[in-house]
Amino acid sequence: MPSEAIHGWNHSIADFSYSTEEFYKLLESKIKERGLPDVKTRTRNISQGGMFSKNRLYFEASRKDYIFHVCAAPFGKDYFFSWYLRVKLSPIQEMLSKIPIIGAYFTAKLTTQTYYQRDTENMFKQSIHNAISDTIDDILEPKGKKRLSDLDRQLR
Repeated sequence: MPSEAIHGWNHSIADFSYSTEEFYKLLESKIKERGLPDVKTRTRNISQGGMFSKNRLYFEASRKDYIFHVCAAPFGKDYFFSWYLRVKLSPIQEMLSKIPIIGAYFTAKLTTQTYYQRDTENMFKQSIHNAISDTIDDILEPKGKKRLSDLDRQLR
């Protein structure tokens, strides 16, 4: 990945299983229902480790310079949900970020955000997070599991 995650969230459900692909289809529907401008969605395989490791299927929602990677997957007898928000770096920012010591300084100078950019990032982040939380609730209730609590839904 060309950038580090700037925000993230995760939650697990004990003794639960669900189809990853079906969760992503439901999530895509929830996002489309919200009518968010300029949002593109897809699934993609991302390496679990190095070059020769297995891949894991993620759901991706992107808007302009922001990319959400959402994971829904089994972990033992439990089921795990997570998301990470990344910012796309321009080619110049990528090049500068590789320069030891001073690269981070110059990259930070090029990525200073306006209030509008921060507001847009926050609105996108909250909207996708809410769609994920609502989708989780939608798959829990039919299987007799409790909805996410207000604390579980909070961005951390």
